[in-house]
Parts: sequence; structure tokens; C-alpha cells
Amino acid sequence: MTGMKRKILLQLVAPLLSLCVLFLLLATAPSGTSRRLELLEVSVLLRESDSTARAATRQGMEQAAADLGAELRFLILTEANQVEEQQTIFSQEIEAGADAIVLIPTDRTALAEDVASASVPVVTLETDMSQQQAVYVGVDNQEMGETLAQAALNGVAVGGQVLLLDSLPGDTGVHERLQSAADALLAADRAVSVCRPGDGQSLETALKGALATQMPDLILAFEAAALETAARTIEPLEAPPLLYGMGATNTVAAYLEQGTITAIAAQNEFAAGYLAVQTAVQMAREKVPHVETLTFTIVRKETMYGPDYQKLLFPVTR
Repeated sequence: MTGMKRKILLQLVAPLLSLCVLFLLLATAPSGTSRRLELLEVSVLLRESDSTARAATRQGMEQAAADLGAELRFLILTEANQVEEQQTIFSQEIEAGADAIVLIPTDRTALAEDVASASVPVVTLETDMSQQQAVYVGVDNQEMGETLAQAALNGVAVGGQVLLLDSLPGDTGVHERLQSAADALLAADRAVSVCRPGDGQSLETALKGALATQMPDLILAFEAAALETAARTIEPLEAPPLLYGMGATNTVAAYLEQGTITAIAAQNEFAAGYLAVQTAVQMAREKVPHVETLTFTIVRKETMYGPDYQKLLFPVTR
């Protein structure tokens, strides 16, 4: 009986000892392991006063945050494209302890020193600030501008008038697209004029004024908000000019389907948002990210419901 009791005791005690050892190992695990499990705080600084036009990008960011263990803090401006306000928010987020920042810059030149001296990783969308040590997630803006201009050549004869919408005041990737498109159009013997809002003037008001003076053969817009504004402005006209632009929002897709917009250059906004947050998280966790230039595609009404194009215009979360 004594031997039997001893055997039973061993069977009971051995598992308990194993559990004690396991708990001890977990309690004394290296502090680096617990740090890796903590949620990272990533601040997302937009250049707009609302995030409506960035809906697909935001979906991609939120998906990445859920997949990778990050908390996102979205920050908009009280008025769109206000450089000083964005500079202030940028500094405040670093001081508040953000682990990384995703930035859509209002002005590359004005923000250069802030970004270059930032004590946390910075990822930029739309405007390349890699010279200031940020990692850029986006398309080649010069190539995008030139490609859209080449597509637009089919819609305007030699000597025809093309109106370019200069919708942002600062040094941005959007302005790079405009300049590249202007160069390509001028090289192909098209007449080019630029519409830009005056102080305190909206783009819509400026565009209506330009159209009242001389109706162009074609209008080019270089970001989603400007493209939506142009479509809304020309829609009531009896003989509106052709409209080409950049951006892939639900509103843009609707105008493309009804023919108000002739063609767009679109990137996968969901994928761009996901990659931006993924890159920020990797950098915050001291990993070296591998980021390639994103691709874009020319989409027309006739092709918008093809399988590949639907992914650009109508992204869905997993």
C-alpha cells in the first residue's frame, strides 16, 4: 500500500511542479517580450479639415492597426491645408508620446525641419519627404502627372486649351503632378492655363470664374477633392469640357460612371493606407521596412467594373 500511495502522490505532485516552473518562467520573461506585445500609438496627421475624401485610406490604416497591434489617432485641421496648424499638431503628438507619425504634408518645404528632426519614425503619404529622413508611401507623382496628361491628349486637339486646377497652395506631391502634366501638354503643343483660388476664395468659385471667361476643351485635377469639385461644377453645363483627374473616392466613381469624369489615374487607396501604418509600426519596432513605389492605373467608364479596377474604386476590408 505504501508503494501505491507514493506512486499516486508522484502523479499528483509532478504536474503541479511543472505548472509552478511554467508560471515562474512567464513571470521572469525578458522585458523586451512584454514591450513587443504592447499596443503602439500611431498619430495620423491629415492635411484636410475632414477625412471624407480619405475614407478608403483610413479603412486600410485601421485594418493594419488591427492586424499589427497599433492604436491610431486621426488628427484633422480646423481649416484644410493650414501649414502652421499642422506643424503645431506634429510637435504636440511627438511630445505626447506617439510611437510613430503618418503624415500627409501641407507643405514639404515648411515641414522639412520638423520632419528631419523628429524623434520618432515618420511616414508620409502623397508627398515624398525621404530627403528629410521620412519613409514615403505613394506613387511617383511626376510619372502620374505625365501619364494622365498623355491620356488626356486623345481628348484635345493640337492647339486646344487645357485648364489645370492648382488646388493646393504649398509644396506637395500634388503640385509635382501638375507641373509634370503641364510640361507634357506643352511639349505636345496644347495650350495650358492654370486655375488657382485667390486669398479666401474657394476652388469652386475660382473655377466658375475661369469657365465664364473661356471654356477649355479639357480640365485636369490632381487630387480627389479638386476632382470632385470640378465634376460638381461642370455637371450642370450643357456642353461641359472633358474632365480628367486623380483620386478614387465613392463620389469620383459615381461621376465616372455617369460620364461627368472622363478618366482618372487611381491607386489602391486602401493598400496605401495599410502600407503606411504597417511601415510606421515596423519602424517603431526597430525593423527596417521595405517599401516600393506604388502603382497607379488609368480608369475609364468602360473599364471601371473590371475585376482589377473594382479593387481600386471599391476596396473592401478583410
